[in-house]
Amino acid sequence: MAPVVFPHPISYAAVAAPGVHVASVVYLTYTVATSLLTSYRALSPPQDTRSRATRRAKLIPVFIALAALAFSVAAFAAVDVAFLSYRVWADQRGLKAPPSWFPHKNSLGHDDTELYLGQWLSDTPVYRDALEIIVERSRRFWWGQQIDLATLSWSVLLAVEGRRRGIRNLPAFLTLAHLVNLSYAQNLFYLALLVTPAPLSAGGQDLALPSNPLPGWGRLRGRLLTSKPASWQPRPAIFYSSIALGFGSIFMLPYAAGTPSFATVAFLARATTFLPVLAPYLVPASWGRVNATPHESYASLTTLFRTISLVSLVLHYKASAVGLVNNAPDSHYHRHSAFLPWDVNERSKWDRSTTAIGKILGSVSDHPAVQAVGFDVLISAFSLGIWAAVRAVDVRDIIASAVPGVALTHDGLASKSKSSEAVGNNDTTATGKSAQDTATRRRGRSHKALTNGDNAGDMYEPSPAEAALLAEGDILPAEELDKEAGALSWGLAALLGLASASSGVFGAECTSR
Repeated sequence: MAPVVFPHPISYAAVAAPGVHVASVVYLTYTVATSLLTSYRALSPPQDTRSRATRRAKLIPVFIALAALAFSVAAFAAVDVAFLSYRVWADQRGLKAPPSWFPHKNSLGHDDTELYLGQWLSDTPVYRDALEIIVERSRRFWWGQQIDLATLSWSVLLAVEGRRRGIRNLPAFLTLAHLVNLSYAQNLFYLALLVTPAPLSAGGQDLALPSNPLPGWGRLRGRLLTSKPASWQPRPAIFYSSIALGFGSIFMLPYAAGTPSFATVAFLARATTFLPVLAPYLVPASWGRVNATPHESYASLTTLFRTISLVSLVLHYKASAVGLVNNAPDSHYHRHSAFLPWDVNERSKWDRSTTAIGKILGSVSDHPAVQAVGFDVLISAFSLGIWAAVRAVDVRDIIASAVPGVALTHDGLASKSKSSEAVGNNDTTATGKSAQDTATRRRGRSHKALTNGDNAGDMYEPSPAEAALLAEGDILPAEELDKEAGALSWGLAALLGLASASSGVFGAECTSR
């Protein structure tokens, strides 16, 4: 058989791109794992009590399982997208495509087909094709836009709460959201919040990693960037400028599909999500202020998340209206439709028998890339409700951050009073339990206490710094999940979209102390 001659040479950069992608995911996941281990090792005694350890032991496997599910969905979808793209490329060039990526032998025991992976990757913009398939039709963009908007809201949570708690390697979490999917990165960050219930002390932030994945970056950052205290926060205008650029890029995505500028717009839509996370490290200290307590920023944070929710709601309803109106017979068609049996045999029947809403929801079956985004939305929404129930955040705070027109529920004085009341209640409860335990011991038979010197001197007493961090840490939730907060989160996701629901839960998370 004569060798196949291709008109274009192989691009080694295009061939190396998938390998770099996979290696980056592995490396960044390892980086996040070291960050989680660092936070766990830095837990102070007040945050490592038996009740907290027992609760963490129950919740950590839940979010690990959700992260594994999200990763599996992304991995299988990536394989399907790549194989479908190769089949289309081979068909256009008159080549025989294999039935799968695995070696296939004919009845004589010989290889039935030959793979031209290098030439395929050089000729086909695989990543661009997948993104354009999602955004070029309104009913498919309905799913993709929710992920883009929710990522923008989540990046603000990373910037505010991640930095306040001293969680390491925050850009790694956000990069995984773009390289894998949003639900995978979100569940990893939920794990980070679980093992970092209070801000890490200075010693905890400098704790040596078992194997530092980014030693050079830490030294370079220390030389180039001015260190700021954890209580320093940039001006709200910096956050608003960042999210405005993100919203503008997301708005332009469907109009740029099929044009030479699409790659630039898609890159901007993803790059702008890093601005809220990197801004506290890049801007001068004079562009922000140091808050005596986090409560001083509650009002501005609630307004910020409410603004994100409002703009996201407008864009989500716009995409919904356009998707409902555009019901052309070929709305499902894309560049890979010829190799999808559902599109060839059953799609016309489905379009004739279902409603406009059914067509939008059913667009997840248009293409493996759309299916991956659709499942990402569902897993992210499910994880969001679980997290809201686990944290038992106040539903009024969720509504205040998600629903436009609701009055602010936080100001500095009220927040401080609420925090003081909670601390007072905890002290009263502890005193009551101590008195009850003393009475119980008096009723029982006396026994010898094992002592080694002075008992009082050996008891643990938190330092003033640890006591201050404890006051700003998470209040231990009840043993049962807050079903009301979880149900509200899922309801907001269904009615207002994933981004608005995320803004509500994340805004409540940032103002929950």
